[in-house]
Amino acid sequence: MNIIFVADIFGLTDEFKHLCQQVTANLEQGLGVENGYGVEKFYGVKYHMVGPYQQQPKCFTCERDAYQYFTENVSLEGYVNKLEQKLLAISGSKLLVGFSVGGSAIWQLYAQGAVKQSLGAICFYSSQIRHLTQLTPNIATRLILPSTEPHFSVAALRAVLRDKPTVTIEQSEYLHGFMNQLSVNYDGDAYLYYLTRLADLLSKQYSEHILEEKILREYYFERVLDDGVNGK
Repeated sequence: MNIIFVADIFGLTDEFKHLCQQVTANLEQGLGVENGYGVEKFYGVKYHMVGPYQQQPKCFTCERDAYQYFTENVSLEGYVNKLEQKLLAISGSKLLVGFSVGGSAIWQLYAQGAVKQSLGAICFYSSQIRHLTQLTPNIATRLILPSTEPHFSVAALRAVLRDKPTVTIEQSEYLHGFMNQLSVNYDGDAYLYYLTRLADLLSKQYSEHILEEKILREYYFERVLDDGVNGK
């Protein structure tokens, strides 16, 4: 299984890399215990990190500087294109985790339907989605929203998105950026909670995928056996 972490405007910082490593370690531990390396043997998790920049800039002094740099050098459309190319190069099943504009890039890309073999996405405080509410991703997408946003109503966004069939909405008690240690809104308690929560959600999606594959395999072999018995 491939987990693809899609970074926010700060890019592939050391803090982001550490977050990805922690989530993956928690996920592997949970899946190993859950499956017991038994009937459905667990082969491990490959994780990939996608950032907006061709060359990671030095650490930004503040979010305003990071946003300005992203806007001038990448843009959301550019990030969507980069993400698509990265995903097309990764074979096998995929689960995506996006933060802020990374989640917005996932939302837009999976409304276009160009990338296959993706099981689902989890997007944290992806505020640009408010400009993309006419789109609907074609994979199961969980939005983890902040408690409030300074530039728009989170409640109004929830109301617009709640009837989309592929979308699940979860509203947190924290502010935009609470998972980014470089953000002014970083929250240590929220970070620890969502490290575990994220691993649990990914584990559930992966386990459901394994179960579906098992059912399909059993159905296929039953059909093959029946055809053989009936001389087809």
